[in-house]
Formats: sequence, structure tokens, C-alpha cells
Amino acid sequence: MRLRNRVAITVAGLALCCVLIASSQEPPHFYNVDREVDINGTVREVIMEPRYQDKAAFLTVVLEDKKTGKRFTVEISPAWFFEQDLHQGEALRITGSLVREGRVNLVMARQVRMRGEMMAVRDKHGFPNWRGGRAQQKKRWKR
Repeated sequence: MRLRNRVAITVAGLALCCVLIASSQEPPHFYNVDREVDINGTVREVIMEPRYQDKAAFLTVVLEDKKTGKRFTVEISPAWFFEQDLHQGEALRITGSLVREGRVNLVMARQVRMRGEMMAVRDKHGFPNWRGGRAQQKKRWKR
């Protein structure tokens, strides 16, 4: 009987640990066209980091809204897809989906406007234009 109780307590403890670990992980985020925002701001930080299963360096910026001063972390695209250099202090206008609020305001970019040009990094439904890899890509920037 004692062994059976110990096993039951151990199993219950492991189950509780699994639930706690699973609940602390960030849920995956998806593009939601109903939560689109336009942000006209200034780049405060440029970040290149592996995302999405560490497949490629992803271009992310911290963008400060010119009107409100609020800062947003904006996921743009894989670095190989974007083809432009971004610099701290540069003006940028983003149209994208607000994914998470709270401590981090995360936006998944759909369109990026800079230096008089516009690049669609996602289609109107939010699907990435980089899908299919480098071989499938066409001219991306429009005036």
C-alpha cells in the first residue's frame, strides 16, 4: 500500500509539473487581419535573432510611435527576404497585426514603408510572402 501511494503521489507531482511548464510557455501567435494597426514611428532598435524553430535570422525592430511614444516590437521578415538595411533613428511606417499587448506590444508586419518605398512582407490575408523560399521570390519593393 505504501508503494502504491508513493507512485500515485509521484505521478500526480509529475502531472502538475507538466501542466505548470506548459502554461508558462508562450502560445504561438498568428496574423489576425481583424487586429491590424498602422504605426508611423522611429526605429529605436534593430534586432536580428533566430525565430520560428531557429531556421533563419529574423529581422525585428523596436518602433516608437510618433504620436503616442508607445513602443512596439515589430516582426518584419527573415533577414534574407527584406533586402534593406534598417538603422536606429530611421522613420518607418508599419501596417500589421497586433498580436499581444501588456508588457510587450508585438506586431507582425504586413507592409513596411520606408524611404518612399513600400514592401509587402505578407499578403492581405497575413500569409508570409517569403513562403516557398528564396527561389520563389520576385521583386518586392514598390514605389
